[in-house]
Amino acid sequence: MMKIVGHRGAEGYAPENTLLSFQTAIDIGCDRTELDVRLSKDGEAIVMHDAEVSRTTNGHGRVDGLTLAELKTLECAPQQKIPTLQEVIDLCKGKIDLQIELKADGTPAKVNELVTKDNILSHVIVSSFDIELIKEIKRINPSIRVLYLVREFDQSVLDLIKIVSLEYVGLRSTVITKSMVNDIHQLGAKVYAYRVDDTETGQRLTGIGVDDIGTSFPKMFLKK
Repeated sequence: MMKIVGHRGAEGYAPENTLLSFQTAIDIGCDRTELDVRLSKDGEAIVMHDAEVSRTTNGHGRVDGLTLAELKTLECAPQQKIPTLQEVIDLCKGKIDLQIELKADGTPAKVNELVTKDNILSHVIVSSFDIELIKEIKRINPSIRVLYLVREFDQSVLDLIKIVSLEYVGLRSTVITKSMVNDIHQLGAKVYAYRVDDTETGQRLTGIGVDDIGTSFPKMFLKK
């Protein structure tokens, strides 16, 4: 059965990448929740999509230019602060799996440190659009499951499945075809579709054998 991954928590219903959004994904019944990780100026793993904080908070500045203490003075929404990865792990452990997207240099080692310390490796998939970050975390910990997000599909993507030992390939929902899914499956990897935000697309992807979908609106695909 296709797994449902809540994008940045469940951002269609709560502010993205906040503890409220991750709790919403848990309450809805998502199989996994996706989140983005960067490092603060003092090396803490921070859950934030953008390199700069102004779009999603009441502050300004780059994540890597602010300390954890400075980032914690900002608000994403009423009573919602920027969470650390550790805070998200503490909330989600035992309740929902995590799909952690690496957004910046230095994140592979820190993410591996935290998920290993908390003994949740079997409940984590690490993703990135940056193949070098994927390669780095695989070098650090070959047992960690990885998902390479791609904007364009070609033979080089298939080659990387074996070269890097990719467990997943992530493709934009609108470009995925049955032949792509078959090619990826034949090499032993699974297919993740991102930006699946309508039921018609979800049904099409189910029909061609996509394994997991990422959506901002998981209620569309989950009936509790």
